[in-house]
Amino acid sequence: MRNRHTMAGIARFDGVGIHSGLRSAVTVSPLSKGTGIYFGFGGVIYPVRDARTMDVRRSTALMFPGGETVQTVEHLMSAIAGVGLDDVLIEPEGSEMPILDGSSLPYAERIMEIGLEERDEPVKTQALSVPVFLNLDGSTITAAPSSETRLTYIIDYPGTWIGTEMKDVILTPEVYLEEIAPARTFGLQSEVESLRASGLGLGGDFDNVMIIGDDGPLNCLGYRVERECAAHKILDLLGDLLTLGVVPRAHYTCICGGHRLHSKLTDRLKRLV
Repeated sequence: MRNRHTMAGIARFDGVGIHSGLRSAVTVSPLSKGTGIYFGFGGVIYPVRDARTMDVRRSTALMFPGGETVQTVEHLMSAIAGVGLDDVLIEPEGSEMPILDGSSLPYAERIMEIGLEERDEPVKTQALSVPVFLNLDGSTITAAPSSETRLTYIIDYPGTWIGTEMKDVILTPEVYLEEIAPARTFGLQSEVESLRASGLGLGGDFDNVMIIGDDGPLNCLGYRVERECAAHKILDLLGDLLTLGVVPRAHYTCICGGHRLHSKLTDRLKRLV
C-alpha cells in the first residue's frame, strides 16, 4: 500500500477553452490541510465529489454547490489520477479548462516536473465489490471487481479511417505517461462545421485537435501512441472517474462510449463507494 501524495509546488496553466474559444487558466496547488481533490472559487473550496455533472456534450462540465461551473475538466483530472496525485486544490479561472495541446501530457509533465510530495498517510484504496453494467443507446460500460485498476476501451467509427480500435491498460504512472497522457482529442473532418454550428469546438484548431480525414490525420504525420483514438477515450474515462474523488479499483470496459455514458457510471458508483 502506498502513501498519499500532494504536489511539491504550484503549477499554473494558461491557454484557451476548446469549446468556448475564450482564454482560460487553472492553478493546481498542494493542500496543506485535508485530503482529496478540491476545487476552489474565490476562496471557497469544495470536494470534487460534491459537484454534479451538468453537461456531457463532447466534454465534462461540473456544477458546484455554490453555483460555480467549469467545463472540460477531464484532461486535468485524468493527469491527476494518472500520475498518482491524491490531495490537490484546483482553481479555475474562466468557464473552461485550458485545452493545451489536446492531451493530458502538458498537465502531467508539469506536475511531474514540480514533483510529488509523499505524506505520512496511507491511501485508503476503494475497491469495487460488486459488478456494474450500463447500456445507453447500444453503448455499454462495465466495472468489475479487480485486484488492479484496468481500463479497456473499444471504439468503432465504421466507414472512416479510424475504423475499430481497442486499447487495454493496467494503470500505473509509467503506463499512463507513456501510453495514455499523449493521446490527443480527435474529431472527424466531416463533423467540424456541425460542431461549431452547435456552439462547440470554437477554440479548436490544428494545434489542439487531431482532425481525421478520409486518409488519416490532416494535421500531423500520424499517431503519437498506438491506437491513439482509443487511448484518448481511456484518458477521458479516467478523468471522468476522478470526479468521484477517487478512482475505485476495478476493471472498466467501455464499448463505443463517451462522456454521457461515463457520467452515468460515476452516478452509479457514487452509491457504491
